[in-house]
Amino acid sequence: MNKKRTIKPHKKKLKLRINVVVKLLLSLLIIALFSYYFLNLKIKNIVIKGTTNIKDVTIIEKANIKDYPPIYRLNIKKTKEQLEQIPLVDSVKIKRNIFGKLTIEINEEKILFFYKYNNKYITNKGNSISDSEDYYGYPTLINFTPDTVFDNLVKGLNKIDYNVVKMISEIEYTPYKASDGTIVDNNLFTLIMNDTNTVYIDTVNIKNLNKYPTIYASSNMDAERGVLYLDTINDDRIYFKSYSTIAKEEAAGESADKEAQKEQE
Repeated sequence: MNKKRTIKPHKKKLKLRINVVVKLLLSLLIIALFSYYFLNLKIKNIVIKGTTNIKDVTIIEKANIKDYPPIYRLNIKKTKEQLEQIPLVDSVKIKRNIFGKLTIEINEEKILFFYKYNNKYITNKGNSISDSEDYYGYPTLINFTPDTVFDNLVKGLNKIDYNVVKMISEIEYTPYKASDGTIVDNNLFTLIMNDTNTVYIDTVNIKNLNKYPTIYASSNMDAERGVLYLDTINDDRIYFKSYSTIAKEEAAGESADKEAQKEQE
């Protein structure tokens, strides 16, 4: 009669321990391999979002990633701080994934105008950017503007649709003066638009500038250029006068002055 062979308890425990150790070693090996892989996984793809004026090469060089270093060895906090030193950078977000893709999302300050007096670009936050880059398509403030009025201009343009701001070619500070040269209203500006129309505006009523596209479409401004008067709180006083009409009125005024002069003689 065959007897069943029995395994002693200590042998069972030993076998169980060996299995546990083998599984643990395998797990540690897998973890080590994955750790090695991720620590040495180089950046394979750099995606930069949100930039208009800042060049990709500037971002890549400032972030020290032009040699595509290991993506998970990148110090995100330090890289963000480096990128925030770039003029026009307002904020930065950085994301990375296990496939080696690095995404850098930049929130740029918006350029409002170029200030000819100090050769600086002025942003929506009132910051001055040196003219070290070629930025195109922005208005130029052509003359000196007192600090308080300047600040009000920046605040006012921040209330204007950015597409409308970029329709401006030239800004001139033109305070209204009495006949003796005394400044009566120091908040007035004359704007030359890209379409060669002229706009009179002040910092108090600067929001009226948002109406420019609508007025342009509803008036005859596309056929005949002229002056749009937006420096008023009353919509009934907003009106457009063509350059040809203004020229005729000025000619008529000069003619009347000459006639009056003759009568006095």
